This record gives sequence, structure tokens and C-alpha cells, in this order.
Amino acid sequence: MKGIIDRFEKDFAVILVEEQKKEYLIKKSDLPTDCKINSVVQIDESNGHIYVTSDMQQEEQQHDKAAALRKALLNKNNPSKLKRKK
Repeated sequence: MKGIIDRFEKDFAVILVEEQKKEYLIKKSDLPTDCKINSVVQIDESNGHIYVTSDMQQEEQQHDKAAALRKALLNKNNPSKLKRKK
């Protein structure tokens, strides 16, 4: 299942899995070395153990999607229809 590292608390990483509405606390030492906040990871549970691997391809896709949305917003020609208070 896919999760995202939300934050670090002391020696643990908090990983959120939206599909299952779960939150995992994983020791930093059990994470791949390239993980940081907002990193996309794959979580596998078997025999009572949790294994975490980084998913760089998924992370890159999310980064590209966010960049495209940001670019579209900045290039928007339509002015806001909300009136500003003077």
C-alpha cells in the first residue's frame, strides 16, 4: 500500500495511508536513507512486521503534477471575480 511521510517525531516517522485511513509510526532507522517529509513509500505488512520501501517514481509523478498545477495557476489570464476591499 502507498503511504506518505507526514512528519518526524523524535526517532519516528509518521506515515499516513489515505486509502485505509491509517497512520503508522515507524522508526527512522527502519526507513530507506533517502526518505524525507512528503516522500512516497510502499508499506508491506507480513508476519507482524512492517517493511517500508521508497517509491521514487510515484513521488516524481506527484511533484510533476504539482508543478503543472502551479504553472497553470500562474499563467491564468482570467482575473479574480472577487472584489477587494479598499
